Amino acid sequence: MSNATLETHDALIRTSDWLTENEMPVALVLTETLEPALGMDAEIFPPTFAKDGQPYNIDELRAGLAPSAAKDGDIVNTCLIDSIGSQANRMETCFKKKPLSGLVPQITVVAKDQKANLLDIGHRIADAAIRFSELETEARNAIVNLQKNGNALDLAKLAPTSLVFGFWDSRETQFKFGRVLSSVIRATNVSYVTRSAQFDAVFDAKQMFEDKEYKEYGTGNNNPLSAIGLQDAPAAGTHGGVRVFGTIARRTQINLVGLRALAVTNEQGDINEEETMKLRRYLLGLALIAARCQTSYNLREGCLLTRVSEKATSVYSDGKRPAFKWDLTAVWDYAQAAAQEFDATLQSRQPREIQFEVPKVRAKVENEKTKKGKK
Repeated sequence: MSNATLETHDALIRTSDWLTENEMPVALVLTETLEPALGMDAEIFPPTFAKDGQPYNIDELRAGLAPSAAKDGDIVNTCLIDSIGSQANRMETCFKKKPLSGLVPQITVVAKDQKANLLDIGHRIADAAIRFSELETEARNAIVNLQKNGNALDLAKLAPTSLVFGFWDSRETQFKFGRVLSSVIRATNVSYVTRSAQFDAVFDAKQMFEDKEYKEYGTGNNNPLSAIGLQDAPAAGTHGGVRVFGTIARRTQINLVGLRALAVTNEQGDINEEETMKLRRYLLGLALIAARCQTSYNLREGCLLTRVSEKATSVYSDGKRPAFKWDLTAVWDYAQAAAQEFDATLQSRQPREIQFEVPKVRAKVENEKTKKGKK
């Protein structure tokens, strides 16, 4: 890859003095307008949450106006279609598959007959699956090096997506590193709809049992025949998704301020400008690709979305939002070039398996017991 490819976005991520920094963009933003595959007049199913009443996360913003009656620009309510955490999980796991797998280290934690790729692990590099494994010391040192010295090199070489999508080492150092890349999907002006269904058993249970025995089974949900699928079962008024009268939008942000805070430093905290640029190019390349790596928005049963339009901008602190070329082919070339420059062994490196160590868990549990006993 040419230097021209590598230097494409240097103006966004170069280290500079505070006067110049004030004139640099603070974020890259991609806004995609989506619609249900069945059309805008079709219901879609948001994620459900365990809470009383309304099963979906719908925030009311304006009382007294029906979503269907809202005019252009009116926002009656907003509905969460896919959360920041869910979007991060969808993007991060794309790096397990070729060709994206060649851009990041592939690390699998093995616990007897169980295996988990680091890209699937909830708390990323700070997860218990890592803390109680052979990778414990290496991971902790990388986190501490970032926390104490501002040096992100070790962590970028070990688990770069932990920097792209953020992590919180809540059990050890308490260090929290915010997301460089975040994305969320919301809909506006939605109306909650219900659905009903009727299950008809193949056989008439009344004909299988004596009248007395059948009556003793009871009725409704208390009837054991219903529980095993031998009784007719109506389901009325259950949640049936939402109808969207406004818009469905996926909004994605790359925090350039957070990215420019990452550097390669020595023990005295001095920044190595050349190596820092390689690091930032690499992480920016991962973020640019991750934002575009979902080939479809098949979020869950009943929620298949398609992209209608999109707009990408760079955002400045004074409010200016010039267009930004977020072409997938171009950023793929950039990400490959940046990864090769940062670590030439990535493409040829073999996947790494590390062992989960149960004795470490036992020792930790006993240590916590001892602490509680002394109080």
